[in-house]
Amino acid sequence: MIRCYIDPDRWSVDRMTLGREESHHVSRVLRAAVGQPVAVTDGQGREAETEIAEVNRDEVVLAVQQQRVVPEPATRLTLIQALPREQKLDYVIQKATELGVRDFYPVVTDHSVARVRPGKEEAKQDRWSKIAINAITQCHSVWLPVIHPVMRLDECLADLARAHLLIACSLEPDAIPLPELLSALPGGAPGSVACLVGPEGDFSTRELAAARNAGARMVSLGPLVLRSETASLYILSVLHYLYVLNGRHPTP
Repeated sequence: MIRCYIDPDRWSVDRMTLGREESHHVSRVLRAAVGQPVAVTDGQGREAETEIAEVNRDEVVLAVQQQRVVPEPATRLTLIQALPREQKLDYVIQKATELGVRDFYPVVTDHSVARVRPGKEEAKQDRWSKIAINAITQCHSVWLPVIHPVMRLDECLADLARAHLLIACSLEPDAIPLPELLSALPGGAPGSVACLVGPEGDFSTRELAAARNAGARMVSLGPLVLRSETASLYILSVLHYLYVLNGRHPTP
């Protein structure tokens, strides 16, 4: 079945019209015809089974057959990712979306090599949003992450809604092994977990202090020094397995 994303503003109970790009993909690339089934999601937990009712020059109209709302996972995952090179960030956004991240913060850190050039912010944001949309349709997810504007780490920590658990992946010698930290948590899943992943040179001393002041727990991912993008997918995979895949209920 064809799967598509539709903007929440276009959602309807009987007929929906796909946006311009999705319509082009369905009609021109996939060459779908009237009567063909299409599954759609608005990225906010709603999904519907539809079939193509009309194929016009610039739009595809869908007739809704049935729809439902998917409950949110027990734990809301947030990833705060130090900017790597562009291709690596594209990869992290794609995989983080597949692993259920609901909020994505790309941040500039003291040791970051990559930067977003002034005037390119809007284009980058649009590119990242398209990557996330493609990811949810490919993996059959109904949750589209919020990709926040690029900001400095200290600005992000000030802007971030307080999570039940804030984790900073760290190379510091006093960092707690991740399994030890998670096994010591009280029963049930935390309502929200935010993960900070720094650049390959790690966070600076100043940034580590700021993270600790924000309530972050320093964790080690083992004896190996992982690339930044590997560290992100490692910790998200663990959290997804524990709190999303297993559907553990949040702690009261």
